[in-house]
Amino acid sequence: MGLFGRRSTQDDERSTTGRRWLEQHPGGEVRFDGAEFVDRYAVLRWATDRGDVGLAHSLIDGNATASQVADALHDQYGERLAHRYACLAVAQEGTQVVDHEVPKLIAYDIETGETYETRWSRLATLLGHPAPYWFPALRDRDAIAAWRPGAPPAVVPACHVINPTAALTAFAADEPDGSPAAALCLHLAREARHRDHETTTSNIADLRENQAKGGDGAHLTLGAVPADLLRPREETLPEAVRRAGWLAITERRDALAHRVARFIQRWDGGHDWHTGAQVSVKPDSCATAREWAERLVPTDPGQPPTVLEKELLDNTREGRTNILLHDPVTGAPALRRAVGTRNEDIITLALQRLPTTSPLAALTVSGETSWIRTKDNTLWFAPERTGWGVSWGYSGTGCHNLAQLLDALLEDISTPPVTPGAPQPPRGLFDLLRTTPQDGSTTYTRAQLLAARAG
Repeated sequence: MGLFGRRSTQDDERSTTGRRWLEQHPGGEVRFDGAEFVDRYAVLRWATDRGDVGLAHSLIDGNATASQVADALHDQYGERLAHRYACLAVAQEGTQVVDHEVPKLIAYDIETGETYETRWSRLATLLGHPAPYWFPALRDRDAIAAWRPGAPPAVVPACHVINPTAALTAFAADEPDGSPAAALCLHLAREARHRDHETTTSNIADLRENQAKGGDGAHLTLGAVPADLLRPREETLPEAVRRAGWLAITERRDALAHRVARFIQRWDGGHDWHTGAQVSVKPDSCATAREWAERLVPTDPGQPPTVLEKELLDNTREGRTNILLHDPVTGAPALRRAVGTRNEDIITLALQRLPTTSPLAALTVSGETSWIRTKDNTLWFAPERTGWGVSWGYSGTGCHNLAQLLDALLEDISTPPVTPGAPQPPRGLFDLLRTTPQDGSTTYTRAQLLAARAG
């Protein structure tokens, strides 16, 4: 169904390429009418004798759908939209099937609500000149607003709309000299710039090759090209600097820190954060779970959430009985959910490294949780990265991961979680975990783990 009416089945059966608005004969005079910005979209508009056509680029996504753009415009103009636009064309980051070097172009007819893939050549025929295209790393708002037919491409710094770097540079600007957080943010911003520049430069080269061969790319013009990179690519920051920087950032409560965290979640999922996978615990499931739950303390409800607290809150279901807590041992937030019901649980974040020198004394597995107790009687969750879980009671990957982790923790309690390519675990340790019951709670002492490892 379109925005303003439903076509009959008979109309649908008669629908042909010739009835599509953008693919009909262009008609008379066409006049460029400038750009407008509606919600998250930039729309360039041309007036024609048959109605007006808009060419849209998303400012937050490389591949916005035509219906998303139409909905945003409808929110802006309501029933007047049909008088402002007859057809929308939405530029995509994805490429065409035949001319795979050329960006895809999706059309949406306002009257009928029909969506169809079209060609840049058809849009150029209607407009009387090549239509402009901005690669997603070059969608600079001012450059789009200033574009006019026949204008040369603007020169803009490459920065992909899906992951802008402005928060990184703004954060670094206010940090004191020697700040690991500032060094981290500037390094990430520069690395993102290099990657976006390289990708866009390669895509432009492919497009120009298509244009030289007379492909569909010959019927579009570049709205912008990437500015030259004046700074050479940097070496990777030392791990200690990266981790110190993120430790400082994730403890902050301001909106800028939250935006920096959002960048890195898209970038690498927070690989260098001190926290890792989310863990869920039933507080009354066993004595170990109760011991851990009892050490949690309430947070100050009058403060905005830290970066870690926001990550936990944003990735769980809402609930009026949810209580935000803090683990004073690990420094991680915890969220108690569905309090007083049979579904009550506490979710928190495991650490990627245990911040202690006290050696492993015991392993306890219960429910879906693996606990490490150190010789100083401190209880920890087993280190775990998101997407690389640990488990027991079967012959699968999770059990294999836990055996690898324990083998390393028995030697060095501060070892990080296992990663692909880690050494195979000792067979005896794997067999011990493989045959461990999944029901109830099981504890193995250090001596038992060492004996199993020795085979």
